[in-house]
Amino acid sequence: PMSNSCLIDSPGMLSEGFKIGNAEVESPKSIQTATAQIAQIIANVSSSQYGGCSVHRIDELLAPYAKLNYQKNYKEAQLWIEDESLWEDYAQKKTQKDIYDAMQSLEYEINTLFTTNGQTPFTSLGFGLGTGWIEREIQKAIFKVRLQGLGKEKRTAIFPKLIFTLKKGLN
Repeated sequence: PMSNSCLIDSPGMLSEGFKIGNAEVESPKSIQTATAQIAQIIANVSSSQYGGCSVHRIDELLAPYAKLNYQKNYKEAQLWIEDESLWEDYAQKKTQKDIYDAMQSLEYEINTLFTTNGQTPFTSLGFGLGTGWIEREIQKAIFKVRLQGLGKEKRTAIFPKLIFTLKKGLN
């Protein structure tokens, strides 16, 4: 009676909220919270089935939450930076760091999870079709984090499996 492998309804769960255990989880207000919620979802789904789970088009999925970071960072720039011409640059650079940190956290979270059978959840992330600057930053961060490796020894992460799709006509 258990399911085997699934494509998680991440867009619906993140946008509408969900319930895990006793917690009613609201829609995230940042990319960091969104990736933390995805890790929690993966952990729970993996423990209640056998086989893997996938999060499809994660760059596009996370973009609205990274945009919330950008808006917050832009407001912060307005408060602390007098030169108005620097606000956008500050907000973009800070958002790039937020995105990198969130993707690094997701990679570590997935690789430190264990399902009820004692294995790291077999997880796949699909990405590459988003074309906006935020989606591209998420894509770059996923690759940078993977190339950086895990821990002091810079070991290549086993999961998530990365499924990159290149949109036709893009360089």
